[in-house]
Amino acid sequence: MKETFDLTNNDVVKKLNALTNGIGEYKESLSRFLTMGTNGDRTVVEYNKAFNIAEKLGKEVYEMVHTTRAELAEKTKSSYADISRTKSMLYILVVMAPFFTVGLGFIFVKQLTKAVKALLHATRELKGGDLDHRIEGLGDEFGEVAASFNEMSDSLKDHMRIIRESEKRYRTLFESAGDAIFIVAAEGEEPGKIVDANPAAAEMHGYIFDELLELNLIIDLNALNSASDGPERIERILNGEWIHAEITHSRKDGTVFPVEISAGLLEYMDHKYILAVVRDISERKRVEQTLQRAEQMKMAGEWATGLVHEIKNPLAGIKGSVELVAGEPNIAEEDRAIIFQAVDEIKKIESLLKSLLKFAKPPKPQLALTDINDIFDKTIAFALRHPSLLSDTSSGISVFKDLNPKLPKTMADPMQIQQIFLNLLLNAIEAMPDGGVLATKTSYGANLDTIQIMITDTGYGIKKSTMSKVFRPFFTTKSKGTGLGLAIAMRVAKEHGGNIWVESYPSKGTSVTLELPISI
Repeated sequence: MKETFDLTNNDVVKKLNALTNGIGEYKESLSRFLTMGTNGDRTVVEYNKAFNIAEKLGKEVYEMVHTTRAELAEKTKSSYADISRTKSMLYILVVMAPFFTVGLGFIFVKQLTKAVKALLHATRELKGGDLDHRIEGLGDEFGEVAASFNEMSDSLKDHMRIIRESEKRYRTLFESAGDAIFIVAAEGEEPGKIVDANPAAAEMHGYIFDELLELNLIIDLNALNSASDGPERIERILNGEWIHAEITHSRKDGTVFPVEISAGLLEYMDHKYILAVVRDISERKRVEQTLQRAEQMKMAGEWATGLVHEIKNPLAGIKGSVELVAGEPNIAEEDRAIIFQAVDEIKKIESLLKSLLKFAKPPKPQLALTDINDIFDKTIAFALRHPSLLSDTSSGISVFKDLNPKLPKTMADPMQIQQIFLNLLLNAIEAMPDGGVLATKTSYGANLDTIQIMITDTGYGIKKSTMSKVFRPFFTTKSKGTGLGLAIAMRVAKEHGGNIWVESYPSKGTSVTLELPISI
C-alpha cells in the first residue's frame, strides 16, 4: 500500500505542476485579451484561447478532484481496515494475555519445580549415603547451587574415605591386638556393662563374642577380691584419672587368673565410656614365681651344700667306727647283723647326701658333639642290668627300639644326658614289676630343629593328683626313692635348653619325652 501511495503522489505532483503551468498560460492569454480591445479578430482569438485554456484547466481540476477523492476514499477504507485489524489484535491480546501470563507462569513454575525436585532428590540420595550422585542439567542460579552441591558431595566423599580408612586402621588394630580391649559404659543404669570388645578379650575369658556383650566387666569378669573395688575405680576414671592395677579375673569355667588392667575415660557422641586394656600376666607371674623359687633353691642349695659337708665327715667317722665294731670277734652274730644293717642305712644316707649335693650344686655341662642314638642305645642295655633292680625285675620286659638313623648330632654333655636317660629308663622299668613293654623312640623335628627322645612303659601309671608334683625335689612315691631323680633330670634338660614332659594314664602306663635343641 505504501508503494501505491507514493506513485499517486508523484502523479498528483506532475498534474499540479501541469495545472500551475496551465494557469500561467491562462493568465497570459487573459492578459493579452484584455489589452487587445481595438483589434477584434485578435481579441476573439485570444478570448477563445483563454477560454479553451480555462476549460482545459477546469477539466484537469475536476479530474484531479475526482481522482483524489477516489484515492482518499480507498485510503480511508484501507485505514479503517487497518484500524479494524488492530482493534481485533488488541481484543485478542486482551483476551489472551491472562492465558499467556498463566502459560508463562506455568513454564516458570515447572522449571522451578524441576530444579527444586532435583535438589531435593540429590539431598535424599546424599542422606542415604550415595555420595556419587550428581546434579546435572540445571542453569542460572540453580546451576550454581547444583555446582556447589556437587562440590560438597565430592568433599564429603573425600572426608568419608579418610574416615573409613582411619576407622579401618583402628578397627584392625583393635581386632588384632594381643591384649584384651574392652569398651564399657561409665554411666547410666549399669556402669561397667560391656559395650564392645576385641576377639582377644573373648578368647582370654573363654566366652564367645555375643556372650561377652551380655556381661558386666566389673560384676561378671572381676574375681570376688577385685569386684568390690570396681565402683571406686569407675569414680576415679570419671574424675579424669587413668588407672593401672593388677587384679584377678575369672573365666567362663570359673578359673581365676591374674591380669594387669589399664583403663581411662573415653568420650564419644556425648556419652562417656571406659576404655580398658587387660593383659593376662599369668605367664609373668609364673616366671616371677620361678625366679623366686630359683632364688630360694639357690639359697637352699647353698645351705644344703654346707650341711652335706658338715654331715659327711661325722657320718664317715660313724661309718668307720661301726664297721670297726662289726669286725670285733667277740660280738654275737645277731648283734653283728644289726651293726651291718646300721652300716647299710649309713650308706643310704651317704647316697642321699650325694644326690642332694648333685642337685644343690650340679656340675656345669661339658659340651661335646654327641651322638644321642649311641648314648641312648647303650643306656637302655645298661638300665636293664642295673644293680639296683631286683634280679627278676627286668626279665619279663620286652624292649622295642625305634631309633631314627638320620638323627643329627648335637652339642651336649654325654655324661649328663646319659644320667637323664638312666633315671627315666629306671623309672619306667620299676613301674613294671610284673613285666611289660618298654618302647623307646628318637625323632627329629626339622621344623623346630629339635631332637625328641620318648620312653613309654605299660606300668601302673601316675595318678592325676600327683602329675603336677613329679618334678618337685624330694617328691617320690617309691619306698626307697630320694625324690631327686626327675628333679635332677629336668634341671639338666633345662641347662641344655631342652624340656621334659610326662603323659600318664593310671593302670595303662606312662610316656616321658625329652626334647633337646640342635646346636652345633
